Amino acid sequence: MKKINQFLFILAVLAASVAAQSGGTFTITQSVVASGGGQSSGGTFNVTGTNGQNVAGTNSTGAPFSLKGGFWQPTSGPTAAGVSVTGRVLTSDGRGLRIATVSMTDQSGVTRTARTSSFGYYRFEDVQVGGTYILAVVSKRYQFASQVLNVLDDLTDVDFVAEPL
Repeated sequence: MKKINQFLFILAVLAASVAAQSGGTFTITQSVVASGGGQSSGGTFNVTGTNGQNVAGTNSTGAPFSLKGGFWQPTSGPTAAGVSVTGRVLTSDGRGLRIATVSMTDQSGVTRTARTSSFGYYRFEDVQVGGTYILAVVSKRYQFASQVLNVLDDLTDVDFVAEPL
């Protein structure tokens, strides 16, 4: 039985999607391995545990990894993608500004960009609900104040008006 548990643990570790340690994404699927005694290893990872080990709710760290022991915690935060953020970039006298670059930066520092149309309209699709974003406009001739958005649903008319020169 001990060998089966070790095999299941190794299989769970190998099933996790792991990118390079340069800040990639780690995905661990929820699973349970009962009777956590012994040592298990896979690749360069090793885990040693004992039956009845009292670690529920504690944090174990060893740079660059950490582990919170206990039951799976429910996750909260941004949910599914699917909403849009749209608006217009205008000059100080109300004309649409074409070929301006609008950037949308999320809380992780990931930036998306959109170019304005010939009438100054821009659009971001598949924006993650529940996130906070910073929108900014870059133009060769005009300056704009950035905006902070909390996205809970589709947003329209997120407009930018150039600051007077």
